[in-house]
Amino acid sequence: MHFNIIGVTDEFTFHAPTRVICAVGCWAGSASLLSQYRRPMVVTGKGARSRSGWLDPVLSHFQDAIIFDQVEENPGTEVCNRGGRLARENACDCIIALGGGSAMDAAKVIAVLAADESIRAEDLFGNEKYSRPPLPIIAVPTTAGTGSEITPYSVLIDPKDGMKRTVRGTALFPRLALLEPRLSRSLPRHTTIASGLDALSQCMEGMVSRAATPPGNALALHGCALARQWLPVAANAPDLLEARQAMLIAACLSGMVIAQSGTTIIHGMGYFYTLRHGIPHGLANALLLPPVFAYNARHAPEKVAALLYALDPDAQPKSMNPEQIGKAIARALHRLYEELNISPAAKDHGVPEHALDSYAQEIAADPYRFRNQPGTINLYTIWKFYQDSWAGTF
Repeated sequence: MHFNIIGVTDEFTFHAPTRVICAVGCWAGSASLLSQYRRPMVVTGKGARSRSGWLDPVLSHFQDAIIFDQVEENPGTEVCNRGGRLARENACDCIIALGGGSAMDAAKVIAVLAADESIRAEDLFGNEKYSRPPLPIIAVPTTAGTGSEITPYSVLIDPKDGMKRTVRGTALFPRLALLEPRLSRSLPRHTTIASGLDALSQCMEGMVSRAATPPGNALALHGCALARQWLPVAANAPDLLEARQAMLIAACLSGMVIAQSGTTIIHGMGYFYTLRHGIPHGLANALLLPPVFAYNARHAPEKVAALLYALDPDAQPKSMNPEQIGKAIARALHRLYEELNISPAAKDHGVPEHALDSYAQEIAADPYRFRNQPGTINLYTIWKFYQDSWAGTF
């Protein structure tokens, strides 16, 4: 089914410099790929030492490797400052990010701080806020969600207000990304689901973003189709490498998309669910997808129709008007959530209704958070997104 999602006058840039290797065994056999380095630092989470085979490729080939396994979920600036200082003290010459989005986000900033003792992590929020080239970054994702292995972004908690902020810089693109499906087999089911929903959200948001690119649109559609097909399989058959590999590819594609287009209002709104109520990032985004994309269908109907077809090949969006497309894509998302056995209502995940007003006001006061969002956004629009997300309606 053909959709008119590319205008003939579109102008864009597309910069994706990371070398990506996706294969069973690519991490275990990575010694030759890392032979140019003498003393890497592995930036990872606290459970890495207990994971069978996670650290072996580094420890077996680098006697002087430094293991920094202090990254927490939703990292802040302080852990990055400690990691950067440790890397400088030990004269590390590359940073290996081993873990999910949190480890990769921390690793990117640590790579900057390792090369420049004059700055701190809290100085880096914004675009290209460093002057010296960071250490080379090798990314080895152990979850299939953020796509951070292929983006120039690091998202950290700003100590000033406890909210998530982004560090951006072209040099933060990892040099190499190793997609090893065996590393994600031990993920808990809820982590598999949340990370997979993050990949889906990024593909969908990147597709409708005001900064979307034609190559990104093609990648987004394929990423959505992969996530829709394989996320329920990965959740229910965790040892199936085919499903794990498919989700790693979907996540990587989502990273390629948002590296060019950025995200939309969903990410900014979802941060409140995560930081105030402990809802995993990908699930927080998923709770907002149905109402926001019902709205997006009125402002980008061809793109939302294409996404609907990627999620449900039996749908007939060509025969629908924008309102019908919006309802159909929300229903398609609800069917996916039902398969995953998760409620589409934020109230069922611990979000109190009385908090929605303040969240909407904070988002409305910061237009940067919805700069890429199609349509005309105001306080009422944001509040309605939250209200429908809370109730699980669209």
